[in-house]
Amino acid sequence: MLREEQIELRRQRAKAGRYRIENLSKKKIFSDYRVANPETGGEYTVGIRGFDVGDNACTCPDFKANTLGTCKHILAVLDSLKDDLPANLRKKKAVVVRPEVFLNYGESLQLGIHLPPRHSDKLAALAKKFFDERSLWSGRGRFDDLIAAVELVPEEVTVMSDALDFVDREVERVEMRRRETEWLDKLGDGTLDLNLLKVPLYDYQMRGALFLACRGRSILGDDMGLGKTIMALAAVELLARERGIGRVLVVAPSSVKYQWETEIQKFTGRAVQVIEGSPTDRTDLYAEPTFYRLVNYEQVVRDLAAINAWKPEVVILDEAQRIKNWESKTSKAVKKLDSRYAMVLTGTPLENKLEELYSIVQFVDERRFGPAFQFLQDHRVLDERGNLVGYRQLETIRQKLEPIFLRRTRGEVLTQLPARTDSNVFVELSEPQRGPYEEQRTALARLLQKGFLSDIDRRRILACLANMRLVCDSTFLLDKTTNHSPKLDEFAEIVKELQAESGHKLVVFSQWETMILKAAEKLDALGIGYEVLHGGLTGRDRKAALATFRTQADCPVFLSTDAGGLGLNLQVADTVINLELPWNPAVLEQRIARVHRLGQNKPVRVINLVTRGTIEERVLRTLEQKQNLFAGVFDGEEDEIAFAAVPTGGFLATVRELIGEAKPEPPKPAVPPTDWPVLESTVELLESLVRWCHRSEVQVQLTPELRSRLEAALGRSSG
Repeated sequence: MLREEQIELRRQRAKAGRYRIENLSKKKIFSDYRVANPETGGEYTVGIRGFDVGDNACTCPDFKANTLGTCKHILAVLDSLKDDLPANLRKKKAVVVRPEVFLNYGESLQLGIHLPPRHSDKLAALAKKFFDERSLWSGRGRFDDLIAAVELVPEEVTVMSDALDFVDREVERVEMRRRETEWLDKLGDGTLDLNLLKVPLYDYQMRGALFLACRGRSILGDDMGLGKTIMALAAVELLARERGIGRVLVVAPSSVKYQWETEIQKFTGRAVQVIEGSPTDRTDLYAEPTFYRLVNYEQVVRDLAAINAWKPEVVILDEAQRIKNWESKTSKAVKKLDSRYAMVLTGTPLENKLEELYSIVQFVDERRFGPAFQFLQDHRVLDERGNLVGYRQLETIRQKLEPIFLRRTRGEVLTQLPARTDSNVFVELSEPQRGPYEEQRTALARLLQKGFLSDIDRRRILACLANMRLVCDSTFLLDKTTNHSPKLDEFAEIVKELQAESGHKLVVFSQWETMILKAAEKLDALGIGYEVLHGGLTGRDRKAALATFRTQADCPVFLSTDAGGLGLNLQVADTVINLELPWNPAVLEQRIARVHRLGQNKPVRVINLVTRGTIEERVLRTLEQKQNLFAGVFDGEEDEIAFAAVPTGGFLATVRELIGEAKPEPPKPAVPPTDWPVLESTVELLESLVRWCHRSEVQVQLTPELRSRLEAALGRSSG
């Protein structure tokens, strides 16, 4: 029933589309057709060979992945032919005039063979040996034997290009898995001596490099700080030796492109090019030869045609959670990158929803999890109202992931890493903070008593939550005039104490750039040197700031926002101070892993500043609970996750949990917040809450104006 519904959905899209359809031959019905969409610029080739599902083919991505045997382009062509279709042809299929080996895009990819009515005995024997009664691959032989046998029959057999590519990849896959086994055996007995990089690799890193190189297209989901970059570079070196690859594209957040450049030069000595500048500058750069080419995710959207024209043989995605939303422009563009090999690096392949994992896997192998409609039906648990209440059949997901996904935790492989000590330092709200905090809390409580929430009400809720967090850091973040902040006072005391011990280097994180700058003022007053990093810095300024912190003894503090801190390697430090806790546990671990990672040779302390009796204290519990989904999918043995165990009781219930139960004051006319800089700071919360609240009691909808202003806010520093 589900498959029929999906075919019908595509039939409706075919009727609604305004396609230009062109017959590419003189044949009237059974021919190849060019189908173009003027609105999107998309253009595909449809081959019509019959009128049953599965008879025809299309070059579009949906046909190759949906396992339905049809797509909207095929259905559009069939619909255009119906008026000219004689009744005697409606049950017929195209006559096979020449033997051909093709690729069948059914529920699994299979080779098939078309035989003309008259063919030689040798061709008949070949078909019987390698194919079943349906003319599909039987599994009784090897692909390379089939290709050799095709050369020996008297007929000229056409092997379709996608079938030949499939055979080539399968032959390579078998060979590389054999080599991987040999190398792992040598690694186990201590005789493996590949010398891939200018530095030696730990055994677990060599295992990761072998996995990436030998699986062809795969995901490395190791914990932060285990050296995913160095494993990817080692895997590239192995592919260069074994497969002769010479063009590698690295897609990374813009903040870490220069870090990739540094590590490529340091560990490999290969030619590397950073793409940057105006469209004209980038065009000139793409024309230059290089081994490594570094781009950021936004450039893939703008420069997709130029990148694919370069024909990269390997694509490395760093911080691949950037494509976890399959509907985003970035995700769609990245999935159009064309390469034989792919290495996906991410410490957080799943943060809030199983669909995020699906989207990342889709880049590696679009058919691994099957079509999205089937995946969602198989693994989501919905209540009678259609709300998501859990996930099921997780063991099936783990089994499908096993050939392409490798994940190790620090506890498994880094017994040599120094100890990590986490501590929470509580501060009290000052009296000047308490007034605005309670004002926001009371306004929020009144909103939570309403039976129906308008768009304005939802905007107010998000703004109140953000403002409560801002006040906990400093009143300056809210009013831009006063600066009452016990946190900053405590921060100054901690820094003085650590500096008195001498030799310590500190990395200090905040979500808000304004809070980082206020912390810098404290350091100025103490006469302590520092560097500041935020998302607005250019790559060169960022590189200079990192170099100063790493090399200068009189610069013991590094201040960074989450946007600026993405991808940092700061093993020179031994202390992490979080001026506030982020909503997302993955973000918190990313902060800490910038210091507590491979190459660290000192014990690491983590200090979280938390305002007692406020929303921040409840975030501590939230962070612990939100770990459940990630651990359940990758690290657990359970086959189901019920959301009754995690805080997904709806948007209103989630907010009540975050602020605690409180009786609101008598209703008063509420004035919607108009301070857009403050509202911008709700962007992270907007994303976190909406994705987190799987069982929403209400649906959060944005007006076009609010949506456009929030999207604009994503490009600016908040707070």
